[in-house]
Amino acid sequence: MPTTKNIFFLFLGLYFLTFLTINLIQYSSSQPRQLPANSSVTSQVEFNDPDEYKYKFHNPKLAYKILSLIDKFEPVNDSYYSERTEVKGRYNLPYYGLKSSEDYCKRHRHLVTQNPELIFEQVNMVLTAHKTSLMRTKCIDDLALDLHPKVGFHMKQKDADSKLYDIKTNANFFHTKNPMYIHKHIGKHFSCTTQVSNHIPGHSSLDRKDFVAENAIKYGEKYQDKPQCFSYDKFFPKTWLLYNEEHCQDFFKILNSANYRKLKKERTIVFIRKIAARFHRGEGVQPVNQQEENDLKELYGNGKLCGNITKSYIVQNYVHNPLLLNGHKFDFRMYMLIASTNPLMAYYHDGFLRVTLAEYNVSSGEKKVLLTNLALNKQIYDDVKGGTLYKGMDEENLKIAQQWSFERLQDYLLEKGIISDPNWLDNYLRPEFKKAMVHLLRLSAFSFLKHSSLYELYGVDFMLDENLNLWFIEANSSPAIEGYSVPMEKFIVKMVKDHFELMIGLMRSRMKRIVEYVNYLDLNRIVKNKSDGKVIIKDIKEKVEHFKSISKNYFEEEFLPSPDNGFVKILDENLDGGERYQNLLSSECL
Repeated sequence: MPTTKNIFFLFLGLYFLTFLTINLIQYSSSQPRQLPANSSVTSQVEFNDPDEYKYKFHNPKLAYKILSLIDKFEPVNDSYYSERTEVKGRYNLPYYGLKSSEDYCKRHRHLVTQNPELIFEQVNMVLTAHKTSLMRTKCIDDLALDLHPKVGFHMKQKDADSKLYDIKTNANFFHTKNPMYIHKHIGKHFSCTTQVSNHIPGHSSLDRKDFVAENAIKYGEKYQDKPQCFSYDKFFPKTWLLYNEEHCQDFFKILNSANYRKLKKERTIVFIRKIAARFHRGEGVQPVNQQEENDLKELYGNGKLCGNITKSYIVQNYVHNPLLLNGHKFDFRMYMLIASTNPLMAYYHDGFLRVTLAEYNVSSGEKKVLLTNLALNKQIYDDVKGGTLYKGMDEENLKIAQQWSFERLQDYLLEKGIISDPNWLDNYLRPEFKKAMVHLLRLSAFSFLKHSSLYELYGVDFMLDENLNLWFIEANSSPAIEGYSVPMEKFIVKMVKDHFELMIGLMRSRMKRIVEYVNYLDLNRIVKNKSDGKVIIKDIKEKVEHFKSISKNYFEEEFLPSPDNGFVKILDENLDGGERYQNLLSSECL
């Protein structure tokens, strides 16, 4: 019969055996599993229910601490702010009544880790569109919650200065007319990693007329020996930057030449003068008629004062042989979405034609005859609203006359015998637009801030000449989405909603990978939660870099845009070679 002493040693042995077994198991499970780059993190973590933590954090409190350590705020370098376009360092000033909070992204992060459905199931917008605008009344009606309905451009400036609001932490989408990043730090005051905001620091390389001209000239020089890939002279009307002394002197040399006098007799208008920045809707654009020619000669001393005048004037060749529609001039307003800069992802969307109400007459001194911007006819529309018909047309019929669809254009060209291909839109026009946009991105994207939460929607303007050559005119951030005919309004509303769908999909894809990665760190015991509440992450620098990698934009399958989304991908830096540009450019042009 065992003695009491033997029983004691037996139990002691069993205790130590159990202790060693438990520690061996803990040691084995504490070894981090290898996380393959660009793979799903969930597959590396074992759950009782594989879908249980697919869209939520295993330990929300710990998740907040982990993200606080690996989601690093990096202030935007001043180099992204042009001296000629933006004021630097106004980060604590209100923006249309919205205050800056130093801990805003921290509070947003805390809310999201506790309630990830705020990203996966909701769209909560901060808007500055007018309260009666198409954006607020029809574009977000069934899509998003308007978090700050009192904030926007309808506020009087004194109200914007006095009525200050804290940005609600459940916001996940910022859509503003002017850039918020001038007044607030990206990643600190707004546009956190799990949010989206429009306007990219550095976007002026594309939407300033002088910057895009400079970039197009430099880009064209790279292709001097490959005109089949890109020819500046067939893409963008030749441009002179009058604040550049060399350009200025060259222009006045031409202006005083016999060849100019000859061209002037043949064409009437040879050049068009523009103000480089902050002027849209036809403002700051002036055909160089005799009066404008005299004014330029006086201002620049007929070239002697070149280098001394700092006005941001540019002069371009005037497209003298525009394709006309029943005698009316027109241009295209197209849409290009830069959905991401980290990496660069861009999409094309059909636009519409803007047709002048007056018949084209190159000798006319009226802008609304020579230029196509819809805003130039404001007085006509005001008169019509007052009950006066214009050429027998009321307001809606005026809009229909001015706003043509692509299909209407193709039918017209077929009817007039200008084209013979019934699929001309798909076989020629759309591919030409897409290639032009790819070139625009290749010549300007070097200046864009790389940040996963940022995007930009551009209105891009083109013209066709009578030989069906396509000319890029300009690009505008924050394109107007007001003043359309009933059928065109439906088209615009869908376009706006489609661009929201893309951006929400990228945001949710990013959030899904963040949830997976944080759960991976948590459940593989790579994170130590100390008794004092502090968290230690093994190889923290490596984890920060890995977080940056999984935070880059690409679509998870469940968040891909719907099949009827009107945006078509034209560039994706997640891909290589010709696929990066959707095979729009041949290999010799890359």
